[in-house]
Amino acid sequence: MAKTHIATVNSTIRGKAFIVIGVFLILSLFSLIMAIYDLTSGMTFYGILFGLAAIIFITLMLLKVNSAFGTYLKLKQGTLYMKSWVTDFLPYQNGKGFFTDLKPSKTKLSKIPSVDITTIFVGTKDFIKRNATNAGKKLMKALYPYEHSSNKSRRKYIESIDILYVETIDNDCCFMSVEGFDEKKIVDIIGALYKKNPDLYVKVNSRQYRKYIKKL
Repeated sequence: MAKTHIATVNSTIRGKAFIVIGVFLILSLFSLIMAIYDLTSGMTFYGILFGLAAIIFITLMLLKVNSAFGTYLKLKQGTLYMKSWVTDFLPYQNGKGFFTDLKPSKTKLSKIPSVDITTIFVGTKDFIKRNATNAGKKLMKALYPYEHSSNKSRRKYIESIDILYVETIDNDCCFMSVEGFDEKKIVDIIGALYKKNPDLYVKVNSRQYRKYIKKL
């Protein structure tokens, strides 16, 4: 039986996420208890404030869970699974207004037979845009609202993140953010794909990825 390879965010990010999630959990429980206590004691104003605080802390906790554990890259039985956010690049909704940043993005799952994969790029959006073929039109369309967002921090974030981009024999493409992922595990997946498809074309622009690619 072929080995299953899976890549997720690295152990450092997971460890920090567990700490942050724990803190938000404690704060949300405390706020909820205080809200119930104040409301039953007749202190409605403070009860409402603590209730709102509980909602905010729970939302922040869900956002952290989604950003650290919501996506993965997996190769199993000859199929590449790419679980990414519906927003493609952000763990929260992409839109105008502060509250859009507090709405966790749902996830989607793409399944690609390894024999159908012709090209893999890993790097920044500009690197991939320079190298992609006509199959990359879907990526360009997905990037457009981020590149033209009025939110400067969002535009800067999209400029810097690592994206994994896959082209297939039917002139289609799939892509997802792999920012913070374990580079070695992603390269292990690429190496396993090489064995199944020796004609696979791979190009990366990150020093960390090059380091591991050379060892294949």
